[in-house]
Amino acid sequence: MEIFKTQKELKKHLSSLPDKTIGFVPTMGALHRGHLSLLIRAKVECELVICSIFVNPTQFNDKKDFENYPILIDEDIKQLKSIGCDILYLPENVEDVYLNERDLNVDLGILDKVMEGINRPGHFNGVMRVVKLLFDIVSPTKAYFGLKDYQQYLIIKTMTQQLNLTIEVIGCDIIREADGLAMSSRNLLLTFQQRQVATTLIKTLQYCKDHINEAPIEALERRCLAMMTQYGEPEYFVIRRADNLEKVTPDYTGEVRAFVVCKIGKVRLIDNLQVR
Repeated sequence: MEIFKTQKELKKHLSSLPDKTIGFVPTMGALHRGHLSLLIRAKVECELVICSIFVNPTQFNDKKDFENYPILIDEDIKQLKSIGCDILYLPENVEDVYLNERDLNVDLGILDKVMEGINRPGHFNGVMRVVKLLFDIVSPTKAYFGLKDYQQYLIIKTMTQQLNLTIEVIGCDIIREADGLAMSSRNLLLTFQQRQVATTLIKTLQYCKDHINEAPIEALERRCLAMMTQYGEPEYFVIRRADNLEKVTPDYTGEVRAFVVCKIGKVRLIDNLQVR
């Protein structure tokens, strides 16, 4: 695996290669099996696989959250080598990533105004900024994103379509621990006891799926939120259309997903599940 610490060096290297299909997985490090599953899929579908590790400050609303984000570069590099990643972009500083930034003009509709858009103002603007810059640096054929951050996936896909980028944005299934907890770098911050409590996220989502046709949507949302309140500090539990995150109307027959965000101790966890 080759490691590049500046976009200039990476671009020079890529320009020297014959045309290949490039699979790209942008990450913030602290890699787990969820990240590796994206890279393995990219390895199967593309000729060259590139991963980036960059903890992007513009998408953190809480400075302490940014400062406490786990950094495990040496272990990350070992894992990337173990699954055959070809290239790692590991920028030395923020300035290298933001070197050629230009204004973005993207109409997201309600996508950045609901759920995480309410609770984390400016977060998705930061995500779009850095992903567009990374796309410009890497010029991938396909980009892979985990569906745990489903709202982010929809926003990146919408941005790519509106800017007419020739990149296929692929959403990949959530990888879970044996107890059902969605894999996340933030899980490293949980104590053993908190980890047990955190499994209530998937249990509540599964309860929602089992009862989706038995009660009005808003009543089921309230019931699931009350269930979460027994164990942590839930910020929301909502059931939305999977295509645009709008509320589910009685006549809607498409895919429906439930979304939950809950604080367990000081750790903010998110999860979602297709419920219909």
